[in-house]
This record gives sequence, structure tokens and C-alpha cells, in this order.
Amino acid sequence: MEQLKSFEKKEEPKILFKAILMRHEEPYYKDEGHDLTDKGVEEAIKTGERMKEDDFFSDENPIQLFHSSKPRAEGTLSFVAQGAEISTENKRVTNVIRQSDIPNRDVFMERVEELGFDSEKVAEDHYKHEMHKNRPDIIEPHQNKKARLYRALEYLIRTVIKNVDTSGDVTPQILAVSHFEVITHLIDDVFGIENIGRYNSPSFGEQVKITGSQIPGKDSILLTVGFRDFERQVIFNRTTRSIEHISEE
Repeated sequence: MEQLKSFEKKEEPKILFKAILMRHEEPYYKDEGHDLTDKGVEEAIKTGERMKEDDFFSDENPIQLFHSSKPRAEGTLSFVAQGAEISTENKRVTNVIRQSDIPNRDVFMERVEELGFDSEKVAEDHYKHEMHKNRPDIIEPHQNKKARLYRALEYLIRTVIKNVDTSGDVTPQILAVSHFEVITHLIDDVFGIENIGRYNSPSFGEQVKITGSQIPGKDSILLTVGFRDFERQVIFNRTTRSIEHISEE
């Protein structure tokens, strides 16, 4: 795995949590049932099987399950859990990792039609077209989506730190299924989307692995973020709720 940046430290920082943020698998986009195609179901189960064999999550600690309110996200989570043999009894829906709010779907779909319904072009448009930045009457702006995601991260950190003295050696583990437009901003903030190789990122079922570690100073958390063959350590500033890159000097 390519190490893009590292955090110089004299001792291993205490791990506060581990999380996987995953895009839903291939859907029908009909919002009916689990809303996954046969391929989507098959791939979700395979992802769960690989997750069970992976060493990212510990078998000794429970895994908390979260999904957005869309059926394709809940369906993906259920089939991943099936493959990983994780109980879904306490899975929870959370609105902060929902897809973009689209107040004017007709105008938005006109733009998608202009792009020939090409998923790669639509994804690139997500970064480059002003509609996604300055037209909240059409679609939720980028900054709103980032604010939602990092608000959720701050809530997670605050909850973990509050209970750290009573949790012993148990490291909280979270698996959450969300959507392209939320996850992609985290990838962009950490790696720079153009460094990943293409704009349509992440693809169906792809995962971002996050390990949060405590470092000196109550306002900062060290995040080790992995995506595809990339890994980078960054700082999450709890005051500004933003990603800060670590100086290589």
C-alpha cells in the first residue's frame, strides 16, 4: 500500500475507533425492497465474506451498523452483514449520511440527460459544475454534505472519548453504508480526487477504512484513512470540523 504521508510519533497513539464507510452496491434506483440488482446482492455478500477474513475489524469487539435512509443502503448493509456473519438486530438508520438533497429534480435530471446519463461524466460534473456549489435551489451544495459528514464524525469522537474510561480495551467498530456524493468528499479532502485516478469514485461497494487515534491536544484526532491502494494520515480538527494535512517537514 502506497504511504502518501505519515505521522511522526514517539509512541503508538491510543486507538479510539475503527470505521468503514462504504458505498451501496449496484441498485435499481427504484426505492423498492432492498433495491439491489442480483449482482448488487451477490457483491454485497462477497464483500461481507472478505470483511470476515480481513484483519481490520477485531472479532473480539462488536461491530455497530449504520445506513442511510435509502433502501439500497440498508439492503447493502444487510447482505454485507449476512456474508460477514454479523447480527443486524441493532442496525440503525442515520440521516447525516444520506444522499444529496435535490429540491429541483427536474432541473437536475435535465443536466444528467445533457451528459448522456454517463456515470463518469455525471461524477466529474459533481466536482466541476457550479450547480453543485452555488445552486441550493437545485441540489444540496458540497459544503452542506461535508458539514453533515464531519458533524457525524465529531459526534462519534465525542461519544467515544466520553466513555473511554469505562470501555476498557473495547475499541468501537462501525460499519456504515452511504452514497457516492458523501463519501467522495472525504476521499477528496484526504487524498485529492484527481490523485485517485478518476472522478467516479468510489464505485459501487467500495470502502474507506478509517482508524481514529488520540494524540496530544483535545481539539485534534489522528485519522489513518485507507482507500484502494492509498493510505494517508491526516488530522481531524474538532473545532473547525475539517481535515488538515500533516506537514512533511
